Amino acid sequence: MEIEELVNSISVVELAAPSRLEAIRELVDSINWQEHSFLPDVVMNAIEEREATAQTIISGDLAMPHAIIDWEGDHCVVFGRSREGVAYRATGDKLHLIVLVLVGQGDHVRHLEVLAVVAELLNDEGFRRSLICAKAADDIRGLLAERCRQSRPALLPKAELPLMSVAIVQHAVGLAESLSAQALLLALDRYDSIPWEPLACWKGRLLIITSKSSNDVVIKRDNTHLFDSPHNSLSRMDRANLGLLLAAAHGVLDHESDVVCITGPRGQTLDSITVTRPAIHFSAVFSMKEQRATTSISASVILRVLSLAIELAAEGREAHPLGAMFVIGDSRRVLKHTQQLVLNPFHGFARRLRNILDPSLAETVKEFATLDGAFIVQADGTIWSVGTYLNPTSRVLDLPGGLGARHQAAAAITAETDAVAVTVSQSTGTVTLFQDGKVVLTLERATLTRW
Repeated sequence: MEIEELVNSISVVELAAPSRLEAIRELVDSINWQEHSFLPDVVMNAIEEREATAQTIISGDLAMPHAIIDWEGDHCVVFGRSREGVAYRATGDKLHLIVLVLVGQGDHVRHLEVLAVVAELLNDEGFRRSLICAKAADDIRGLLAERCRQSRPALLPKAELPLMSVAIVQHAVGLAESLSAQALLLALDRYDSIPWEPLACWKGRLLIITSKSSNDVVIKRDNTHLFDSPHNSLSRMDRANLGLLLAAAHGVLDHESDVVCITGPRGQTLDSITVTRPAIHFSAVFSMKEQRATTSISASVILRVLSLAIELAAEGREAHPLGAMFVIGDSRRVLKHTQQLVLNPFHGFARRLRNILDPSLAETVKEFATLDGAFIVQADGTIWSVGTYLNPTSRVLDLPGGLGARHQAAAAITAETDAVAVTVSQSTGTVTLFQDGKVVLTLERATLTRW
């Protein structure tokens, strides 16, 4: 789904309700359900079932209640703005923006697509503030339309750039041409740091990885692919590696040809060129062998787990470092080697309410990461359990030095099954991906390494 399609379908409501339940009811009642031969109470029940899992507060000023309903329509998005604020939390803290998202026909994939586009549209705090301060509903519609127009292709303005960045890109373009590289990748913080003039000589595929949102950035250049990787805690090369993963997941890289990567310290001035081949790092993750059970694991699930792991490594919980483990895929065989340490918090909830791809579930996952044991995640992203003890029968002896019991368990379970495992080291914050009993990817915090 594109942002323009979503914006054209949004309706805007000025909320008068003072509390969460009343505000959601006001949004639901703004839809003509008689036209669809559907009862508003059924919609409210579906939303409340979803909200019972975790209140879908996206930020300090935005909530996004949502549900899948047995409705013949495709999707419905209602944007609610409250001038006085709605007491959404039990603490009484007030939110000013509440966006209701409903998807019909039990379409789980469509549900996640719409949620992702709404989150992308409203992820900038300054833009949300302008919506809160808008004078009337028509002004809110105008702001949303302008936001949509800004996402259309246009040429980025020139900026004053360090001479080193320009020189490095010139050399990288020459190197990419001489190697017949499949792509040129830039990993940096801001799009206005890109040296566009020397890049004009490169006619091949261009990958741009940034830690800042790309919603307001539009580029007129063929074969250019933009990826947001808001993890500036990573080292420079690991940001590039994560970008390669994102590109491979979107089908814009193959495994066998070189990629020329350009990076810089903390993603600012570009000062380094590296040539890499994606197959070295990622063929195990994006395997093309049909017999492997891991081929049924969606790349988006692996990337989502890696993203959550990076956030846990950078943020910890309540200012304390945190270790964690996620075991993904081949769940039937994995569960034969497990024991539940605590009552499973996800037991009994519908599958659609516990999918790790759901952005509103992020804080719930981070909170439960404080429990001992692992998250068991099915291949489609459904969280089966948390607080689960792994008891594999084998032991992997050739792990790199310094890896403890959590990493040993992750390696062993992937050696015995076709699952993959992601660990977060409590002591170093390093995120490690295991498959076939081996380390296939490590992502380190920038504070731990010069690179």
